[in-house]
Amino acid sequence: MTTYLHLPNQSSDYNAASCKTLMRAINISQGDFSLILAHCNCSQLREEILQQIIEQCPLAIQELALDCSTRTLYSTITEALCGEQPNALMVSQLESVNDLDQLLIATNHAREEFRKLAFPMVLWVTDDVWQKLIRLVPDFENWATSVEFTQAVDEHSSDTELELVA
Repeated sequence: MTTYLHLPNQSSDYNAASCKTLMRAINISQGDFSLILAHCNCSQLREEILQQIIEQCPLAIQELALDCSTRTLYSTITEALCGEQPNALMVSQLESVNDLDQLLIATNHAREEFRKLAFPMVLWVTDDVWQKLIRLVPDFENWATSVEFTQAVDEHSSDTELELVA
């Protein structure tokens, strides 16, 4: 499912365009719930992109990293926000949740509740998480717009520092 580009500059250009697409989707969705899936398999690249978006986007974006024991997405989000409505919410670490199947099934049961959130929500997903979304909660996944971030093949095979160009 992931696209691997062969040259680092191809990867940087692709990610820069994806980053702009993600920021545009966040801006367009202000005041309304929207689900955006940010597809990225590399945690280091995800952190770099997250940092870049926070630095470049004029909106206040809140981050939420899920704990491995998280059981429900909606209640975890509402508890973390304490009644606040951020301009956008970035949710990461879905891949680290111990019982991801249970979390996704609970998410699907509560999917109508998400419409009460008046902001765009970005879920950072890996290939494995995305496949589970498609298989276990297709109704929830169908709401989403997706943006993919990738890395060059040589970047994928080593722990070298990744470069993201805006």
